[in-house]
Amino acid sequence: MPLHDKWKLPLKTKLYVYVSHFLSAWGDRMWSFGVGLFLIRLSPGSLRLVAIYGFSKGASVLLFAAIIGDWIDNTPRLRAARLSLVLQNILVALCAVIVFVVVWYHETLRTLWPDEGALTLFHALIIVVAILGDLASIARSISVERDWIVEICGRDKDLLATMTSRMRAIDLTTAILSPVATGQIVYFIALQYAAVFIAGWNLVSVFIEYFLIWKVYMEVPALKSKMFKTRKDKVDTELLFTNEGIQLDEKSQQEQISQASNKPQEETEKCIKSSINEDNIIKEDNSLEKDACNQCLFKMFKSFILLFRGWKTYMKYDVAFAGLGLACLYMTVIGFDSITVGFAYAQGISESLLGVMMAAGSIFGIAGTFAYPRIQKRIGLERTGLFGLGFEIFSLCFCVASVFAPGSPFDLLYRTRENDSSNIIVVSSVLGIDNTTITSNLTVNVTMPPSHEASDPTSYISIGLFLGGLITARFGLWVADLTITQMFLQAVVETERGIISGIQRSLNQLMDMLKFLMVILAPYPQEFGLLVLISFVFVCLGWIFYARYSYSVRGHLFHFDKLCPDKQNNNIVVETVDENSGNEEINNLPMQTHTT
Repeated sequence: MPLHDKWKLPLKTKLYVYVSHFLSAWGDRMWSFGVGLFLIRLSPGSLRLVAIYGFSKGASVLLFAAIIGDWIDNTPRLRAARLSLVLQNILVALCAVIVFVVVWYHETLRTLWPDEGALTLFHALIIVVAILGDLASIARSISVERDWIVEICGRDKDLLATMTSRMRAIDLTTAILSPVATGQIVYFIALQYAAVFIAGWNLVSVFIEYFLIWKVYMEVPALKSKMFKTRKDKVDTELLFTNEGIQLDEKSQQEQISQASNKPQEETEKCIKSSINEDNIIKEDNSLEKDACNQCLFKMFKSFILLFRGWKTYMKYDVAFAGLGLACLYMTVIGFDSITVGFAYAQGISESLLGVMMAAGSIFGIAGTFAYPRIQKRIGLERTGLFGLGFEIFSLCFCVASVFAPGSPFDLLYRTRENDSSNIIVVSSVLGIDNTTITSNLTVNVTMPPSHEASDPTSYISIGLFLGGLITARFGLWVADLTITQMFLQAVVETERGIISGIQRSLNQLMDMLKFLMVILAPYPQEFGLLVLISFVFVCLGWIFYARYSYSVRGHLFHFDKLCPDKQNNNIVVETVDENSGNEEINNLPMQTHTT
């Protein structure tokens, strides 16, 4: 009988899993919220540093996610979880310490090397260390939340469903509470001390999380046995951890010694054969190294290769247009990520209020997940997607209005005016005119100091409309996301689900990277309004793609006749009148013929 048939998971083991997951999720949410504030603080007046971090992070995930997953599959469970956990927390703590150093010694680093070279080097170091921490976080998530949880629950599907749902509830809870708590910490203490607090949190939580996963590992026997992908790893583990393998290896060595002593005359032949075998082994090793290199390159560019090779398979499904619509939703700066946090922070919104706004957005998204099943049962699956995308577009209209509302920094001629001001300064210096007054007057609208007092806008109507539309749009976004996901699950053949889901994930990641590239090209808050308008166009394009799919399935988009019941009743009355008049004419026809 299998081991899992007799296994019953103790309550304390479940608590170990839940507490460990809570600490990990809380740390990830806290860091993802704080990194946007840190980067905008290091480069005030520009979102370029935040965008470079987001673009580099997306590219790293796209290139190295498959390699990380393969490493986890071929590494013992405890070692993989331990290494990924320790690296994640140490790298995040190190990055937070570097942020503290850069903020504390900002002026010194600015003048240390020519052209602010030292400051640029530290900015690059912060981005690299933060990306390494994100990759370690992905490794820990795959190891514990995707592999461990299956073995912990064994064959009990009900237990697996219960634990995964509760872990999902923990994620949603941390999404609400962690930004609020982090925002209060950053607001009431200085930003550099908030970085120290995050570093201390990670250094303390790493010991607690490691103790909890070690307890789970020791109490669940199924975690100690693992099937590896390669046969070589399996044989090595058997020889290392079983006495039978050691005994077999000793017996084989004794047999070789006895055969060598009984047949001394064949030593020369064996030497020749061994040399030939060594040459063959070297050739095989070289071929294996080439194969390993090719496999590594394939895993790095797996997303691009999968997207290229499986495009025809993807597009043969009608639901592919709905997937293209979902991918368009990732090409938008109107979302609660580091870009939005940095822009709102640059507009004078405090860290405390930003945390509350992010929590409100999460609440609206969770409300969408609860409302989705009821909406789907009432109006159908295809109409639910139209409703979700339509609700999102309606909410984002407030974000579009914020571009032109009072208090908006939107200015398409910002760069030309900056160039004009620099030219005036050069001309004044050539003519010998005192340019102190000129520079003070011209740079008021060009630069953006880091302090809130100087960066407060004249009106909060614009940023209020932007955040209000962004928060309410989360409801429609989550409804549309769940709808399109269910459509793929229902429409795609079982043998092609893997490649189709991989293509969809690659499309989403590429569109997200395109968003960050767009911000890199237009990093200033004065140009953010243009990015909002482009993002709104892409969301509308997503609705068009989805409408194309809905029309191909249903044959129409809306029942316009049902939207006008009065007109429909009038048509019925006219038809009955016509029928009655037709009947009267028919009845009068015999009378006319009779008189004639």
